[in-house]
Amino acid sequence: ACDLHWTGSWYEARVAIDQRGKTEADQDLVDRLRGRLGRYRRIGHDLDARGAVTVPLDLTLRVCVSPGYPAGEVRAELLDRFGNRLLPAGRPGFFHPDNLTFGDAISLSRIIAEAGAVPGVENVMIEKFRRMGESSDEAIRTGILPLGAFEIARLDNDRSNPENGILTLLI
Repeated sequence: ACDLHWTGSWYEARVAIDQRGKTEADQDLVDRLRGRLGRYRRIGHDLDARGAVTVPLDLTLRVCVSPGYPAGEVRAELLDRFGNRLLPAGRPGFFHPDNLTFGDAISLSRIIAEAGAVPGVENVMIEKFRRMGESSDEAIRTGILPLGAFEIARLDNDRSNPENGILTLLI
């Protein structure tokens, strides 16, 4: 993503990188891109290249499991589907870095549809859907969590690193 930003004295071309298969761009790649783009920048314009801004999410789903389905299996399938890794069939999880890119708003309908597609899920309710550390429920009211032009949503669901997004399942 790129935009031209007035700094108050001159323009600065801001460039952000979304590296394939990674949550954060390698600094080496950012430096190489900065060097390559520097040859083409306009006189009087600065250049700022960096990795994308990741926005960790705080998501809580209340799931009602259909009778006859083991709740543990439904939970495991939901955790896989909403993960940030490749699934055994080669399909990326919902929050895999290659499924999301700059400014992609996250819609509640996509989350509910993904959860509802899991065998044994009878009903899904969104209890919390926001940026990590915020208290607003605006995204639940509107059905969309908007992101800025240089932002990419992130939900690693790693309890060791909760600052990278957390998924809570209430089953």
